[in-house]
Amino acid sequence: MLKSLSLYIAVLTLSAAAAWGQPGPRSVAPGPADKPPPPPTRTEIVKPLQAPATGYAPSIFNRVLDALVIDLEKGPILPLPIAEASKDLGLNIGVMPVWAVWNAQKTGVDYVMAPSVSYNDNLGATFGYKQYFFPDEKSIVMFRGSVSRRVENEAYFYFYRPGVLNSDARFSLDVVHRVTGKPSFYGYGNDSLEGDKANYAILKEGEEFTASLPVMKHFFVELNHSLYRQQAQEGPVQGVPQVSALYPADYAIASDARLFHANRLSVLYDDTDHPFLPKIGTMASFSILYSAKVLGSDYNYRVYNAEFKHYFNYRSEGRFVTALRYQLQFQRGDELPFYAQVQLGETTGLRMAGDGRFTDRGKIVVNLEERVTLSRVPYLKFLREVEIAPFIDAGAVFSDPAHFSTGHLRYGPGISLRLLLRPQVVAAADLAFGSEGTNTIVRVGYPF
Repeated sequence: MLKSLSLYIAVLTLSAAAAWGQPGPRSVAPGPADKPPPPPTRTEIVKPLQAPATGYAPSIFNRVLDALVIDLEKGPILPLPIAEASKDLGLNIGVMPVWAVWNAQKTGVDYVMAPSVSYNDNLGATFGYKQYFFPDEKSIVMFRGSVSRRVENEAYFYFYRPGVLNSDARFSLDVVHRVTGKPSFYGYGNDSLEGDKANYAILKEGEEFTASLPVMKHFFVELNHSLYRQQAQEGPVQGVPQVSALYPADYAIASDARLFHANRLSVLYDDTDHPFLPKIGTMASFSILYSAKVLGSDYNYRVYNAEFKHYFNYRSEGRFVTALRYQLQFQRGDELPFYAQVQLGETTGLRMAGDGRFTDRGKIVVNLEERVTLSRVPYLKFLREVEIAPFIDAGAVFSDPAHFSTGHLRYGPGISLRLLLRPQVVAAADLAFGSEGTNTIVRVGYPF
């Protein structure tokens, strides 16, 4: 969302007084003429820059944002406009003042607060609030809440903490109550038509807990527990058919509140340098999710998932990072409501398509990006970066892995502008192209 991007840009501006620009060339000690300088080590590639910043050229972008800042004793405030053009919900406009509060020593940002108010023709007025805490360079605590005049509301808490008990163990917790009116359903399979789009709202409330426990170097066993209540409801989008009208049989099943109690076991290899913003390394996992009526769920089913991510650095200091992701996922067991089946779309691997564009029992996704760092500036414990990333996505859904064919793949090239606040946060604006036109996505957080 552009609202989230505005918040992110504000954090970038408020957390840095150093100029934004391109770092100077990496210095190399003189050596024999016949010996080229050695390539940077892994430690050199991932080592964050330290304050104070030197050797950076100022930019007009940074100066304009700095001119908007209101300086207060406890930290600066940046009032930002909200201007969002969603493919599903339409234009959303408003304002969001962002306040970055200094820590007691005024050596860094302790937390960020961002209230907001906006208006959308389908949702009416929306009031929101976000707050981020940064306990250390790899931990994050987030609160988020919003309420709209029609349909949408949210209360969300997220906590992630690595290095528990001075070990490599990692824990995360999500607690959510959310009603969103953005989703659409197009029918099942790769042959579903864009013209068969129908809007609906989805209620999701519950919790999810994940523990990653080290078993040997770079290898983890990951245990995940989740308990969610979900229910399809009438959506807010005007001028688009409702699922209840276009797919009455599917809606009759989905509109009953259902309980999803699941446990997932994963075997994970991870030697990447960072949990949120990796620049180098490999992550590979295989997982089995199990849900059973005897454990309180409304369905008996299993979800198998295999995922591979690799980040390759070309030559010096991580300026060019090739990011590759592959995912294979499929379900077995009871037939689930359409919203709980495997989906492929803008937030699930195929950015050229709308959210939830393809639905079936399984999917295959391949994403390839070349992330090029345009600018990088350190300040205190943060590191700001701007990246541009041409990409190509390919994906398809299937009812059974044996029925998959490469001829079913949908392709979507595009380009992404990535704004990073190391060590925790990334926001991206993606422009993707495909057989169904272009799609623009703005979001905080990234799947790979």
